[in-house]
Amino acid sequence: MSRRGKNRSAFSLFVFQDIIMSVTGIMILITLILSLEMMERQEMSPRERTSEIISQLKNAVGEVEDLEKQFNAGKSQLEDLTRFSPTRLQTQINELTELTEVMQKENTSIAQDQMETKVERNKAVEQQDQIREEQYKTEEIQRQVQDLKERLEKMKQENRVIFNPAEGTSKTPWLVELTANKISVAEMGKSQVPSQFSNVSQFEDWLTGRNPATQYFVLLIKPDGIEQFHSLLPHLKEKNYDVGFDLLSANQKAIDPQTGAGSGLE
Repeated sequence: MSRRGKNRSAFSLFVFQDIIMSVTGIMILITLILSLEMMERQEMSPRERTSEIISQLKNAVGEVEDLEKQFNAGKSQLEDLTRFSPTRLQTQINELTELTEVMQKENTSIAQDQMETKVERNKAVEQQDQIREEQYKTEEIQRQVQDLKERLEKMKQENRVIFNPAEGTSKTPWLVELTANKISVAEMGKSQVPSQFSNVSQFEDWLTGRNPATQYFVLLIKPDGIEQFHSLLPHLKEKNYDVGFDLLSANQKAIDPQTGAGSGLE
């Protein structure tokens, strides 16, 4: 019997201890996780929770009141619509359509009137411009007439004699006014300062280069210039110039010291 007891194997608790330790570790881990979650989640106090519930109830009541108002408004609109029959609505639509057409016609008429008014206004502006232009022209003509009157009056006071070119000729006429000590020469009808010479010799020098085919002379003799005439006429005839002559009184003149043989009316 003692031999049998020696050969029997001893009982081991190693595996059971491992299981106990594993379960214990899991329990500790779960306990830690729950502790962390409880630390992060702060439970609200009953007072704060009650305030939050009251606030939510008030919001809910406000939303209900808004919905009730919207419902009442929709109900009122629906009641307004139900007051009108389809026939009455159609009649009102037809009346509004006719009124719209009348207003469109009136707008069209007003637009046409505005266009016509604009055209008339433009015409009036053009007429005013034309009137102003005519007034300006009239004033200009009046100034010219007044100027001519003044020039004519001046010519009358100066006892001025005006000569016109001979008809039927294309030659340029020259006036030669003769006095005892002066010979004045000016182109007929041209306003410019005349040429003046003290003797016939100077006049002959001026005559050099002139063309008898395109020019002719009219000698105007004052009482004291007859000798100048007799001295000058042969030289012009010798050069084949056409020559005319006329007599002036002592107080007449045909050549102005400033405007020459021009009429003074240009």
